[in-house]
Amino acid sequence: MTYTRRAFLIGTGAAALGLAGARATRVSADPVAAAAPDAATVVAAVSAIKQVKARYFRAVDTKDWELLKQQVTPDVVIDTTGSAGIITTGADAFIAYLQATIGPARTVHHGHMPEIEVQSPTTATGVWALQDLLIFPGNIRVVGFGHYHETYAFDGERWRIKSSKLTRLYLDPLTEGKLFGM
Repeated sequence: MTYTRRAFLIGTGAAALGLAGARATRVSADPVAAAAPDAATVVAAVSAIKQVKARYFRAVDTKDWELLKQQVTPDVVIDTTGSAGIITTGADAFIAYLQATIGPARTVHHGHMPEIEVQSPTTATGVWALQDLLIFPGNIRVVGFGHYHETYAFDGERWRIKSSKLTRLYLDPLTEGKLFGM
């Protein structure tokens, strides 16, 4: 960032008398910084993104696939390879994958400590700490901890998840062993 200084002289000898006004004007050399959203936009975006993620978790846990579809962009990219999953592209493909993998399970997902950064009025990124419990038929339980690394897009009406990558820090080894036959 650079600063320019403009001096305005008020009559002859004004500078000597201390009557000259100077005003610092902020000029940004970075076009991205110049387009940065104002504080009110950031606060509104962060609040809306938190609501999107809350509805996302509720939709997954209640198996409300239509509600889930509304929380993601049509071209969403979901990477679950960090949890023995796959990468899916598109809302329909993602929901079909969830229906096949965790559809029969009772699940509880909790997202904590969101770190949301708004880059522009239409883009944002976030990281959420995750704890989840999955109970598969036969009472096979998996308790896990990790993070969601996400991007968000504002489509003119609402914020949606544009991409998400699930990373794992820990899966309960006893239940993980039952699940994977170890």
